[in-house]
Amino acid sequence: MNENPSVNQAGREASVVTPEHVMLRFQTAGLGSRAAAQLIDSVILLLVNLTVFIVIGIVLFGKEDIFFLDSDGYAIAVVILLLFVLNFGYFLLLEALWSGQTVGKKWMGIRVIRDNGQPATFLSSTIRNLFRIVDTLPSGYFLGALVSFFHPRDKRIGDLVAGTIVVVEGGGRTALFQNRKAKKQGAALAEPLALSEQQKQAFTREDWQLLSTFTARQSSLAEAKKLELAGEIARLLQKKLEYSEEQARQEEPILFLQRLHRTLQSEWSLGK
Repeated sequence: MNENPSVNQAGREASVVTPEHVMLRFQTAGLGSRAAAQLIDSVILLLVNLTVFIVIGIVLFGKEDIFFLDSDGYAIAVVILLLFVLNFGYFLLLEALWSGQTVGKKWMGIRVIRDNGQPATFLSSTIRNLFRIVDTLPSGYFLGALVSFFHPRDKRIGDLVAGTIVVVEGGGRTALFQNRKAKKQGAALAEPLALSEQQKQAFTREDWQLLSTFTARQSSLAEAKKLELAGEIARLLQKKLEYSEEQARQEEPILFLQRLHRTLQSEWSLGK
């Protein structure tokens, strides 16, 4: 997918144009939703850190040698390292392995993606989270919040360096449960398509990136825009699969794309 981003500063909207000249639009997540997500994650990490301290205290309590007062300070170094891994790894691993979301982001209906509209990678997640140290300066995420407030795509410093952006997924928190219900209903209807080997061979990696990006991000699109994009993408892929005009008319675009995605998902997810 080629990157050709544009930004609607008034509406805090970012767009990406694919090689097939299909524009995908995303609403960027503002300070409010990001701060709320950060608060939820901070509470979770606070509980985890307290649990670690309590467990360490129980293990070490009553020992004859006072472990934390050893001259070499190995115990303190181990505890600091453990806490760093827990706090840094929480954001890094969840964003990299859970489609750009932490628990807080999931709850608030936002996620991290790359500037080209594709999912965040392990590398991009690592970079953006390493720069949390800079964003928190001098305290309380002041610098990161300041940069995000004035940036047209609501980016903090970590996002600028990593080439990532935080977007609203399906209208945020208010639409979260509606999206889950819609996904369940869509999954029940999206039966796989019967494709010949010739049709599968005609499908390229660029086609899969376009299809998978739309499928993953459709909940973040306005209904009218989603229908418009689904029609354009469906026509493009139906032509690639040599659908007749009659076959194309019989397929509802969004359902067709869902069925096509389900049919090819296992094959392309293995990195064909």
